[in-house]
Amino acid sequence: MDFAVLGATGDEGRIASKYLIENGHSVLLCGRNPSSIASLIKNKKARFAYTDLNDIGRTAATLRKSGAKIALNCAEFTMNINAMKACLTAGLNYLDLGGLHEMTIRQYKLDREFKKRNLFALLGCGSTPGISNVMAAYAVSKLDSVEHIELGFAWKSNMKSFVVPYSIESIVYELTTPPTILKDGKFKKAQACSAEGITHFKGIGRQNTYCIVHSEVFTFYKYFKNKGLRNIHYKAGFPEHSHNTINTLIRLGFASKEPIEVNKAKVRPIDFTKKVLKKIKMPDGYKEFEDIWVKVDGERNKKKIRIEMDCLGKTLKGWEFAGSNVNTGMTIAIMAELLDREVIKGKGVAAPEAAVPPLEFFEELKRHGFKLYMDNKAI
Repeated sequence: MDFAVLGATGDEGRIASKYLIENGHSVLLCGRNPSSIASLIKNKKARFAYTDLNDIGRTAATLRKSGAKIALNCAEFTMNINAMKACLTAGLNYLDLGGLHEMTIRQYKLDREFKKRNLFALLGCGSTPGISNVMAAYAVSKLDSVEHIELGFAWKSNMKSFVVPYSIESIVYELTTPPTILKDGKFKKAQACSAEGITHFKGIGRQNTYCIVHSEVFTFYKYFKNKGLRNIHYKAGFPEHSHNTINTLIRLGFASKEPIEVNKAKVRPIDFTKKVLKKIKMPDGYKEFEDIWVKVDGERNKKKIRIEMDCLGKTLKGWEFAGSNVNTGMTIAIMAELLDREVIKGKGVAAPEAAVPPLEFFEELKRHGFKLYMDNKAI
């Protein structure tokens, strides 16, 4: 097989797998619920393998048997270390969708092991982290020094029906975990989901923003501190109807990971909630729009400059089931292709801002319907 997709039966894995198969690649679809990707499995370019990332040894054996050289990990971020270890054992290069802050730090500790095996692990290859990282690197390259980077996402839909924006488990973690920010050159904890006021976003309009935990705070400082970077702030924008619904689920305990007893069986409320939410169907004609944005403040020729980057995505024809999640699942697949073609090169563990050539990557995004801007001018 050309590629293996871990977590292929989840939302992002389904998007990444569909993209790769439709682009002529053979793909091993790894997951636990084949019924969710029945149409993909029927394709002659696809093969399914039941895979549980809790069993690193068996996962590694499955990957090795596939013959693939690259694995895309689209499973929950809590499985990232297991997925990386399976790829190390099997000898595959690795990409994932990001590990937020603490998980990302743990993942970098495997850098030496990947280098020993002459393998590459690229962390955070979706929309954000992912597109945001490459846009930041492009902006930083235009400056002599950098003081402050502010970034995040904002999205809206054409109707106020609640549709799960992305992994509910990741959303709950982001909204309830005190985020790490970089302030005056030092990492500090902020209040979980603290309100940041109303901001106007390109293609979205005015929206409330919240400070949430994200991996870019760690990786941006790692790669840009040599340019003087001292402040990083991540902000998320949600439509009011969506944010209120998610907060209600959290407040009522439906996102708790503490098991409760139901008919003499132990059940985690979050697992029950995930099952229920998966049954929610998108209304006919439902569409989403998203702005992945980055603002970089620095100096060039001793003059203070702000560079603003935006990537606008939306529900694409033929991908209606994905909403704006297509930004994430398709992006990791695009980066996997670029790695396979050796447009992206590297060994050890890295993030996209350190390894992905911006212009080549931007061209691929534009070719698939995304719009990119620097200071309101199309790239």
